[in-house]
Amino acid sequence: MGRKAFGILMMVLFLGLITHSTMAADLVISFAGGAAGDAVKDCFIKPFEQATGLKVGFEATHEFSKLKAMVQSGTVTWDLAEGPSIDFVILWAEEGLLEPLDYTIIDKKGLYQETLHKYGIGKAFYSTVLGYNSARYPKGAHPTSWKDFWDVKKFPGARCLRNAPDNNLEFGLMADGVPPDKLYPLDIDRAFRSLDRIKPHVKVWWDAGAQPAQLLTDQEVDMASGWNGRILYVQKQGAKVGLEWNQGVLMFSSWVVPKGAPHAKNAMKFLNFSHQPKLQACYAAAVGYPGVSVKAVDYLDSKFASDLPTYAENYKKQAVMNYEWWRQNRKKVEDLWNAWMVK
Repeated sequence: MGRKAFGILMMVLFLGLITHSTMAADLVISFAGGAAGDAVKDCFIKPFEQATGLKVGFEATHEFSKLKAMVQSGTVTWDLAEGPSIDFVILWAEEGLLEPLDYTIIDKKGLYQETLHKYGIGKAFYSTVLGYNSARYPKGAHPTSWKDFWDVKKFPGARCLRNAPDNNLEFGLMADGVPPDKLYPLDIDRAFRSLDRIKPHVKVWWDAGAQPAQLLTDQEVDMASGWNGRILYVQKQGAKVGLEWNQGVLMFSSWVVPKGAPHAKNAMKFLNFSHQPKLQACYAAAVGYPGVSVKAVDYLDSKFASDLPTYAENYKKQAVMNYEWWRQNRKKVEDLWNAWMVK
């Protein structure tokens, strides 16, 4: 095998095997697998293909390193990719890895405006909320704020928080009396002083999203921060676990278009198509995480909708994460956090 042929082979192996269906596609999308991936296929891709006649290929992965390698090598096979929060999207854009979105094709009307960015658009909302052992703290007598979470005398028991500054700074400030709509810019020193008070009472610092719900289910901790979908899932499986929306922090993942995407225009068409409220309701019903269409809840069972982070009563109780603040301050805060954790 010649050097040129060998080099091409190595690039294909590095970037992932490209199937015939992907190579022949009019649009290639990268997204996470599992239930969420199945929902993308069933709720968005199949209806899009039927409505447009375009063929959609997909890869069940959303690794940033792969997107970066594609762009830097000039061998881009993805047209649309699932990305993380907007602060990282901004960083990727600054590194020249993303195409700007075409809002002459993507209709902004009827969407949550905070999810719209030049280089990214919201995919799904989720919240970090306060979960608790409902056997120990029955409804009506459970912690309803981060001030309560911090109050170890009124609410004794083992605590669990994430091993990351994200959300914890916000929680520390709300525990110290800062209203959810007055958090930003975060007072970093005040947040860490507040966290100093709860740190001795935290039994587990979680790293994986499944941990808080499992620890609550096993009654190894009595209250924890955790992602709403994980907590609601074990609750519906019969675990004695409750969830408090008040003072949750609302966040969202994003779609991005890699720089040099061969079918970027079709990606814009897909994004616009997928924002139909009925399709977004289909996705939310499948995975418990709503998309960015405000009207999607109108097509969901009211009981189910009331368990979503964007349900009107839940939405107004929460703080919306300020991704621009985190983009500007993340490195500094993460360094402070790492030093604080080993103190």
